Amino acid sequence: MANSSQQDVLFYVLQSNDQLSRDNFVTKLINKINNEQRKVDICLSSTDDCLRLEQAIWSYKPQSFIANSIAKSSTSPVQLWDKKVAQPCLDVLLNLHTNFPDNFLKYNRAIEILDQSEELIEMGRNRWKQYKQQGIEPTLIKI
Repeated sequence: MANSSQQDVLFYVLQSNDQLSRDNFVTKLINKINNEQRKVDICLSSTDDCLRLEQAIWSYKPQSFIANSIAKSSTSPVQLWDKKVAQPCLDVLLNLHTNFPDNFLKYNRAIEILDQSEELIEMGRNRWKQYKQQGIEPTLIKI
């Protein structure tokens, strides 16, 4: 389990404000994580969000295969969750959920994806403060 001195929290801020652009960026990021042979738990707000992102992953690069499943329906390095993560991978947490990830300290890296929508900007400010309250200095990456 990671501790706060090793914790790596990244905030990616996109210049767009639409779901398709976010999904495209997220699938590229998942591909990168997968190419680094790391495991990732992706937390989403609903089953519909899981299904939408799963479709985006499958459509990303038809010639490249990114093994994934929803809520551990099969063993794969990319797991999509819409409820509490039952069996955390302990490597990378990609938080796309509306709630702050209380279990982020279990992971080596936590990633937040924001865009220019008013809701996500406000949510990002709140999350930044929450990470700082936990003694974490997040890294901001503007895309």
